Amino acid sequence: MKRIALVQQKGGAAKTTLCVHLAVAADQAGMRTAIIDTDPQASASAVWGQARGDRTPPVAPVLAAELKEAMDAAEADGFQLIFVDTPPHTAPALEVVARNIDLALVPVQPSILDVAATQATLDLLRANRVPSVAVLTRTSPRPDEEIVETVRALRELELPLLNSRIVERKVYRRALTQGQAVGEFDPTSKAAREIRQLWKEIAFLDAIQLKAAPPQKRRS
Repeated sequence: MKRIALVQQKGGAAKTTLCVHLAVAADQAGMRTAIIDTDPQASASAVWGQARGDRTPPVAPVLAAELKEAMDAAEADGFQLIFVDTPPHTAPALEVVARNIDLALVPVQPSILDVAATQATLDLLRANRVPSVAVLTRTSPRPDEEIVETVRALRELELPLLNSRIVERKVYRRALTQGQAVGEFDPTSKAAREIRQLWKEIAFLDAIQLKAAPPQKRRS
């Protein structure tokens, strides 16, 4: 089982939005996926999860102290992939998360202030030897000066940046309020295509290398 955490010290980087959308994308791609919500705000579990009901992927709030136990239970239940939503600050809880994941995905808004805040996040991840990659979120539809400066700054931090980019779109908020992801709410939208592309890029990273679950045999 692989474990991916969405990690960013600065709030507002679409961390929870990415967490639930990538989990749904992985689920739709045939991975047995679950979401663990370690953020005390519980946006993924208490808000989106309740609106979603019993549809997959399941989402559960978990205290950081119980994270390893929850992950072990998920693996025993046959889950192939866990996405972890984390608090928007470098708290002791984040140390626990860092010790129990295979990959950290760091969402970064195109802003030098956001890049500066990313340094503390990156220091924590590197101290725990966690493979980490960044993704630009809440961007304008077309490349602009802020995006160029942010890419340059991330390069100086030696933080790998994924090619995929998540543009700021209202459809994300509309989908979340319905307990859905954009791939369900509006499968042909640009947002849905962006999420699918991001998921494909993540799935082929060396730290992940995922394969879909084999189809279940039909009962006679």
